[in-house]
Amino acid sequence: MTTLESMIAVAGEAPLADSLDFSLPPASTSVVDRRQHVRAYPTSASTLTPTTTRTVRIRLGGDEFINPASVRIQYTIVNGSGTNPLVPLTGPWGMWGQVYERSGGVEISNIPTYGRFHQQYGWNQLSMAEQYGEAGLCGMGGNWGNGSSNVPLMGEIPAGQSYTVMHRLYTTLLSTSKLLPTRYMPLEYECSLSSTPADWLNTAGGNSQTFSIQNIQLLYDAYILDESVLESFYKSLLSNRVLSIPCMVVYQIQQSIPAGSTSFSFSAVRAFSRLSHVWLTFQGTGAKSSQFLCPTSIVADNTGSQPDLTDQAPGARLSIGPKFYPDPAPATTIPELFYMFQKALPGVPNMDRDDYLRTAFTIAFDVRRMPSDPSSSISTRSGDLLRIDLTNLTANVASTCWLTLFAFGVTACRETGVTLLT
Repeated sequence: MTTLESMIAVAGEAPLADSLDFSLPPASTSVVDRRQHVRAYPTSASTLTPTTTRTVRIRLGGDEFINPASVRIQYTIVNGSGTNPLVPLTGPWGMWGQVYERSGGVEISNIPTYGRFHQQYGWNQLSMAEQYGEAGLCGMGGNWGNGSSNVPLMGEIPAGQSYTVMHRLYTTLLSTSKLLPTRYMPLEYECSLSSTPADWLNTAGGNSQTFSIQNIQLLYDAYILDESVLESFYKSLLSNRVLSIPCMVVYQIQQSIPAGSTSFSFSAVRAFSRLSHVWLTFQGTGAKSSQFLCPTSIVADNTGSQPDLTDQAPGARLSIGPKFYPDPAPATTIPELFYMFQKALPGVPNMDRDDYLRTAFTIAFDVRRMPSDPSSSISTRSGDLLRIDLTNLTANVASTCWLTLFAFGVTACRETGVTLLT
């Protein structure tokens, strides 16, 4: 017997091929009694505008278990102009400013510029299938772009017309894979419109900047469990047991880049037990939170009619205490920065190098010890300072640097309430 045959023999007998396995999958009806499509309405005003009432609150409760992957926010955008079209620069999520997620009065998520975060995390990094699936749901006339782009473009709302859209909310608990027991984990979402329409709208002459949001609601799937299973869950909680829900926590920091700077360094102090990723993005002067600029050059040809051959790149390095990322030298080329970005993602994003430079430039540092294991993220609770060093910047291209920290955490659900452990 050869060495290879010996290894295969030790590994065990070959499993039955899937095409020859005629066993039926086990039924789950003994656990889940039924599933129902539910909608929740605001407890506050349900019509919003950027200049009057800007905040909506929606609460989720009851005896059901919520599937967080099924939660979508739906609303109707009304173009307030009778003569000009409403032309978004991003998906409809770009209009949202501050978004809170609370459970029993405990703050779980606090995202100060949600539209930018969603564009970065919930759109730019998606695969082609995911982007077109999301564009189909959120509406706005997703199409095949301008002939040279593989990214769907959002359409426009004609003068005096309205459009109903739907999209996900990328908050901490809505990004988990566990069903959420709302009896002991009631949820509240507070979403505020950005006061600056130019953050997500094309403000060129002849375009509307007046709109309102109506008929806001959350849609989700609620699971009714079998009585015996439900009793077992609640009995455990009443016996001081804990339901531990793995989650990803987000923290945003905005830093202004001094005018005329060709290098920039800044530090941040944020104690996490398991820091997972550090993302940097850049924005130019003015509103437009949808901007994701490369801070080394201004792309003259922004129509996509020819490839962008610019090879300038910022030098970027992260240090946490005595550790450097990347080590032993900063990343200084576009291919390396794009490679670092791809490694930090769960899949291949729907973008080429031109898309990355023009509309989705992100410097990502994956600081996990094992990329496949979120719990292998590093601790910043020992007082280590997080420092970013940027070089080779083109003066006055970018005015703002956004730092987004992702950390692995646990939401502990008890009979007495909810605790977020970071």
